[in-house]
Amino acid sequence: MWNKGCPPPDEFAIYPAVDLRGGRCVRLEKGDAARETVYGDDPVAVARSFADAGAAWIHVVDLDAAFGTGSNRAQLRRIAEATGLDVQTGGGLRTARDLEEVFEAGAFRAVIGTAAIENPAFVRQAVEVWGAAHIAVGLDARGRRPAVRGWTEESAVDLFELGKRMVDLGVRTFIHTDIERDGMLQGPNLELSLALARATGAQVIVSGGVSGQADVEAAARAGARIGGIIVGKAIYEGRIDLAAAIRCERGVW
Repeated sequence: MWNKGCPPPDEFAIYPAVDLRGGRCVRLEKGDAARETVYGDDPVAVARSFADAGAAWIHVVDLDAAFGTGSNRAQLRRIAEATGLDVQTGGGLRTARDLEEVFEAGAFRAVIGTAAIENPAFVRQAVEVWGAAHIAVGLDARGRRPAVRGWTEESAVDLFELGKRMVDLGVRTFIHTDIERDGMLQGPNLELSLALARATGAQVIVSGGVSGQADVEAAARAGARIGGIIVGKAIYEGRIDLAAAIRCERGVW
């Protein structure tokens, strides 16, 4: 088991996000590859700006790996080395070798998505090898219907039932994304994230649709089962001051 230190499990954190596609920093609307906005050609510079704002974490999504069209793991390594941030990363992590590569590149936590539905034994093995602190499962869903393969396909399994199965396999952290809100700046589905946390007993990191400081404050006050919030487009569009949001994270309101 990897023995890198881990923050307390009940510590709320903000995860500024970098989504990588073709080596660039982008955002998609509702996960649709055809609805892409490019926010920079230098993801490392973007990540450094997050570190300068006081972030402890960064959430990195490899969209090319998620869509099966390539990999941005070289960029992941550059981000980890340049910033010193704890990196949480997902996108196309479907084999033990995939996990080895992202951890070797400097990731702190790997987020398993599609494979959690298609290969539950892989999740169990990942938790056993790397430890529950370093493995999360991405539960990306439209309502209570999870989606897989870069959100291009829907699963018939219920979101809460899937979450309970993952907890039985040793998972303690979920990233819950409401696909219909992702990139839309309409506020996250905090109510459903809370319901997921209560149904499974796991800690949930909220993702999708964050529109401003009020969303961060609501998540921070939601209770110990909400372990953090991922913020992407709201930062790039100037709707949220990351440094101010981090002060909120640390209890300075």
